[in-house]
Amino acid sequence: MNPAISLSPRFDTFVFKFPKDWFPKPILDRYSRMISENQSVILDPVDYLNESISGVTFPGLSDLNILQQQTSINYGKGTGQGLGHLKREPIHDNAYFSPDNILSKIDKEFTVTFRRNSGLYNYFLMYETIMWKYDKRTIKEKGNDDLFQLYILDDTGVVTARIEIHQPVPQGIDGLDFGYDKVERQNENFTVTFNFNNIDYTFLPGRGDINPK
Repeated sequence: MNPAISLSPRFDTFVFKFPKDWFPKPILDRYSRMISENQSVILDPVDYLNESISGVTFPGLSDLNILQQQTSINYGKGTGQGLGHLKREPIHDNAYFSPDNILSKIDKEFTVTFRRNSGLYNYFLMYETIMWKYDKRTIKEKGNDDLFQLYILDDTGVVTARIEIHQPVPQGIDGLDFGYDKVERQNENFTVTFNFNNIDYTFLPGRGDINPK
């Protein structure tokens, strides 16, 4: 048996990138100039943001069951009492699957965690984008057709699955905590939380391609 082969999954072999068209062009233009003036190695603001992603969460299922109280009656054999005697068991809870649609049981929330870059350009790029989208929420458009894609890779770097998150909507972003006592550099993160309307995943046979929108 090849000692390098393992059935245990790795959770650091994934690719998630925000599509460029998810960001408002006026904000991208302004951050592009600021990042260029800062002489960063990565000049494109979306690439700069995507490079700082450190983790994502995949939503699970919850609240699948309902509990119903029940009691049982055992009919024991009589001991000279004619028809016998009744033995009532203590009340207990029985678990059943909920009759609701399974799609309603998907946790409609996922998070993206970022590394805080020096200058906090990536933080404020996301912060302003969320504010823009919230402020423009009343504009009558064709609808929310945004799509995020999460790719899962195996140990050799081959794409094995694609997860599509449809119509994501920002729910919130972490705040910042400044302090004069933080004199040393620290690797700190911030998290953005999203809700979404639907999720789908596809296993890709052979060598899949990463092709974010």
